Amino acid sequence: MARFFKKRIENKGLAPGSLIFIGQKKLEQVSLSLHHYDEDDYAQQSIAKVEDIPLETGGKNRWLNVVGIHDADIMDTIQRRFILHPLAMEDVMNTGQRAKFEEYEDHLFITLKMLQFNEKTLQVQSEQLSLLFGKDYLISFQEQEGDVFDAVRQRLAEGKGRIRRSGPDYLAYALLDSVVDSYIYLIEHLGEKVDDLELKVLDDPDNDIVSQINNYKRELHFIMKVVKPVKELIGNIVRSPEALIDKSSKPYFKDLEGLVVHALESVDTYRNLLSDYLNLYHSTLSTRMNDIMKVLTIFSAIFIPLSFFAGVYGTNFEYFPELQYRYSYFIFWGIIVVIAGLMLWYFRRKRWL
Repeated sequence: MARFFKKRIENKGLAPGSLIFIGQKKLEQVSLSLHHYDEDDYAQQSIAKVEDIPLETGGKNRWLNVVGIHDADIMDTIQRRFILHPLAMEDVMNTGQRAKFEEYEDHLFITLKMLQFNEKTLQVQSEQLSLLFGKDYLISFQEQEGDVFDAVRQRLAEGKGRIRRSGPDYLAYALLDSVVDSYIYLIEHLGEKVDDLELKVLDDPDNDIVSQINNYKRELHFIMKVVKPVKELIGNIVRSPEALIDKSSKPYFKDLEGLVVHALESVDTYRNLLSDYLNLYHSTLSTRMNDIMKVLTIFSAIFIPLSFFAGVYGTNFEYFPELQYRYSYFIFWGIIVVIAGLMLWYFRRKRWL
């Protein structure tokens, strides 16, 4: 349950807007990188301290990427430097947030989860991503190194598309688009593993297959829990009257909403497939058990008359006329073999074998 809920005991009783980190610390030191860009120019630099971020933008847009959200002092400095709402910063430091979109006086707040699949543990791992953007800046907050934004950085550096001609709202769309694309890639990757289970269920149904099916069902349920609120988040952005989101950017968010719906439908499809595989497993197991019981029953039926003969001639009566005959033993075995053969022939004729 740790992936679904985070302990909130740390901020119990504190005033709203208190900067308390809730979650698992994933790195030791916070790192900051700043991207300056406009239609004609782009520059990127690492920042040692928040105070080093220039207040004057020179008409350029800024993207500050913060990796590591556990340091309350740094987060407080960022809040005061960009005049951010304390409730938004409190949500940034709480890694148990549900995906949501909030509007404040002069900036907007978005939070959601980035997902990746661990091949060793066969589990989906999540990392909270928060975006705060205003008129000429966007701040992204990540829990640890590594993300899905390399294509966005490349587009910024090379000036491809409309990303450098647009404001922070379009940059927010580009980042969200990368996250949603990673959802779809992850679901497709899991889908391939789910499809491979079908042959295993038919060819070699065992307890390990059941364990795999239940594991994938659990992971898909986790993905559904993460992705479902993203649809609501993007829908709220599309319907938002906020001036910080340009009308020309709204169609892109609308298209993104469609991708999220596609991701959710895919998750639901694979969950239904896994349920079908589980039913198929039990059906296959039941069929095999019936085949085994049928064979055992047939052998039991064959041995009933044979046991009768063996029981009669194995008794301890003193006088058995047949026992005095020289070839009685061979006749006995002949009768046994003939009876067994006739019964096998009859069962095959009836297609019971």
